[in-house]
Amino acid sequence: MIEAILQALIKDLIPAILALWKCVLGWWKWVVDKRGKDEEPPTLASCVPINHPNFKRPDPLIYDQYYLMGLGLAVSWQNPDIKILQGGVPVASSYDLQPRTKYTIRARIWNASTDAVCGGMPVFFSYLSFGVGTQSNPIGQTSVNLGAKGSASCPVYAEMEWTTPSAPGHYCIQVSFAWPDDLNPFNNLGQENTQVVPAHSPGVFTFALRNVGGEPRDFRFAPDTFAIEPPPPCSDPRRNGKVALDRGVSTLARLRNSRTANPLPADWQVTFAPAAPSLSPGEQIDIQVTVTPPNSFHGQQPINIHTFSGPDLIGGVTISLQRN
Repeated sequence: MIEAILQALIKDLIPAILALWKCVLGWWKWVVDKRGKDEEPPTLASCVPINHPNFKRPDPLIYDQYYLMGLGLAVSWQNPDIKILQGGVPVASSYDLQPRTKYTIRARIWNASTDAVCGGMPVFFSYLSFGVGTQSNPIGQTSVNLGAKGSASCPVYAEMEWTTPSAPGHYCIQVSFAWPDDLNPFNNLGQENTQVVPAHSPGVFTFALRNVGGEPRDFRFAPDTFAIEPPPPCSDPRRNGKVALDRGVSTLARLRNSRTANPLPADWQVTFAPAAPSLSPGEQIDIQVTVTPPNSFHGQQPINIHTFSGPDLIGGVTISLQRN
C-alpha cells in the first residue's frame, strides 16, 4: 500500500513541482527584461554622493576677499597671493603698470586638505579696469598640480605672461580656479586691486564704479585701515590653547582681523563724490575719493575702500597713502 502511494507521488507530484518552477523562472525573466527596458541609463544627476571616511576631497584656495568678508573679516585688496613681476622683480602695485608692456602674473595657490590633491587644475587669469564691478577681460589659462597641505607642492605657483593694453589706465588682476569636487568652492577667486597715492594736501584718487546687475542699485562706501600682518610666532600666547571655532575661523583671528578692530583713525577724513550713488543697469561712473590725513602724518598708510549695495559686497580697492 505504502509503495503504491510513493509511486503515485513520484509520478504526479514531481512533474507538477517542476512545472511550477518553470513558471516562476519564466516570470522572473520577464520582470528582469521589462525593468531593463523601462529604466533610463544612469546620469550624473542620479549619482549617489560618496560619504565615507576613505573618500578624500581637496580644498584649493587663494586669498579670496569676497569669501573672507562674508565671514565677517577685514580684507586688503592688495592680495598677498598675487604678484605682478617685470624681469623677475615685483612691481610696486597694479597702479604702476605701463601700457603695451609685458609683465608676469604669479599666483600662489594653497590646499587646505592634508589628504587630497588636484592634478591638472585649470587656473584662469583676467584683468579689470581699476574700480568696482568693472568689465572683466580674459588674459589666459594655465594648469597646476596642487599637492596636499604640508607637501612640497603646496603651495603651488601659477604664472601667466600678460602684455598690458595700449591705452593707459589703472588695472587690477583676478585669478580664479575650479575643481569638480572642491570641498569649499567659495574661496577660489583672488583680486589684486591697489594704488599708490601721494598725499600732498590731501590725497585724491578716482576709481570706476559699474552696476553689473539687471536692476537699479544704490551703493555705499566703507573705509578701514586693515593691513595683512605676519602671523604671530608659535611661542605667542595668542596661538596657545584651544579656541572656539565658527565656520572655520577662530575667535582670536576674528578679533585680530575684524573691521571694527581696524577703523579709520579719528583724525583722518575720507570723503566720496558722489557719496551715495544710484546707478541704472550697466551704468558706470567715476568715484572721486579724497583722503585727508592729519598734518603730523608721515610715512605710508593703507586705506581699504569697500563698496556695498545693501548687505552685498560688490568689490573694493586698496590705496597706499604716502607722505615723506
